[in-house]
Amino acid sequence: MAEKKARKDVERFNVAELARVEDELRETKRAYGIEEKIPWWQKLGDRYYEWKDARVLHEVSRKKYLWLCVLTGWCGGHRFYERRWILGILYLALCWSGFPIAMAMVDFLIALPMKPDENGCILI
Repeated sequence: MAEKKARKDVERFNVAELARVEDELRETKRAYGIEEKIPWWQKLGDRYYEWKDARVLHEVSRKKYLWLCVLTGWCGGHRFYERRWILGILYLALCWSGFPIAMAMVDFLIALPMKPDENGCILI
């Protein structure tokens, strides 16, 4: 009996109405000059996507990059080759763990399907 009542309560819950009320509350806060505090995880996500949109892509030889991933990925050689010094140092600092090897495999799998230009280069 209680289960049926709980289902009816869930069915009565109107998401569109809740969204409308939240928008109305946000507009009221804005009208009175009350600023909302943005959670830290949202700020972090915003920073990541801003960085991702603004980052500079480096042109590297696809064959060299793939070989460096396979042969020196455990110490970040492919990251140094693409001039990402901080990531290269991070891979080098963590070479005793399995993290750089796993990440080098991910980097290899990302670069593998990329189509090279007429010079054999890709943008990483």
